[in-house]
Amino acid sequence: MAHASAEAPVKDKKVRSQREWPKEDEFLAQEFDPTKKYMFELADRNLPRELPVIDMDSKRALAHKPFIPSRNIVFTSMIIWKGQRRGIRYYDGCDTVFMDEQPKDKEVIQGFMAQTRPRNFVDGKFGCYGDERMLLLFLFASSFNTKSEFRTRSADGVYMPTDYAAKAVVEEKQLDLIEQALNLAKEATDTKMMIHADFLGVPLEDGDSGNPLTPKEIRTAYRLEASRDAKRFVDSYGNKALETKYYIKKAMTGGLISWTINPNKALWKQSQREICDISGLHSFEAVLERLLEFSLLEDGEEFKVQVTALYNN
Repeated sequence: MAHASAEAPVKDKKVRSQREWPKEDEFLAQEFDPTKKYMFELADRNLPRELPVIDMDSKRALAHKPFIPSRNIVFTSMIIWKGQRRGIRYYDGCDTVFMDEQPKDKEVIQGFMAQTRPRNFVDGKFGCYGDERMLLLFLFASSFNTKSEFRTRSADGVYMPTDYAAKAVVEEKQLDLIEQALNLAKEATDTKMMIHADFLGVPLEDGDSGNPLTPKEIRTAYRLEASRDAKRFVDSYGNKALETKYYIKKAMTGGLISWTINPNKALWKQSQREICDISGLHSFEAVLERLLEFSLLEDGEEFKVQVTALYNN
């Protein structure tokens, strides 16, 4: 009986730990496959360049690299462990990542760190096999890992585990979106295509001669734009406000609407009938936006019907 009572406090402490800190206990209990390479990638990506960088030898544009070429892995970090801040550290040969369980002698630790092989992210990627258990525990727990459940609030997010399943889902959705955009671009009527292409900035005339492009020529560029930015294409496709804006713009460039005869009023040029007030507006784009805003109001409903009917008879 005496032996049983001596064991009880230890057992109670273990049960209490599992109840109060299951996340931490589960983390330390995890196993890694020694034959599997666990991959990590930098959290920050390089923004696409506005202008290409040209290779002087080949005279060709260099491929955009999403990550910086190299970044060292820092082997010390503070984390939140069982409700308290706790330091973790990795060095080759360590049997725990917790600083308070590692040798206390400063010179000994400095020696271990000096002998530790440097690791770094090359082109944004780093990987190690499951037999490097302590290194993986450090990498997954570190506050530099944006996906770590133990991050401190002030930590900089440097890297994250590479989630191939999540990447596949994102890429599949993007491919579905591109496919949807291309189908819309292919099936759109010429009128709908012209309206949408104008909004997207697809050229409607030849840049050199100024000659109008044929619907076939426009559709080729329109489909290319659908594949280039599928989300913007799909989100804006069929937008009624864009159609109204296109008709207003066409009426303005065609001389049917005037904004210069009376500098404070937009008028139907032929009848001189007022459309709306444009006081203080002078540029074509500013007047266009004001007329569009007016067309979306209850008072502008008649104007919207009239300008739409001009091109839909």
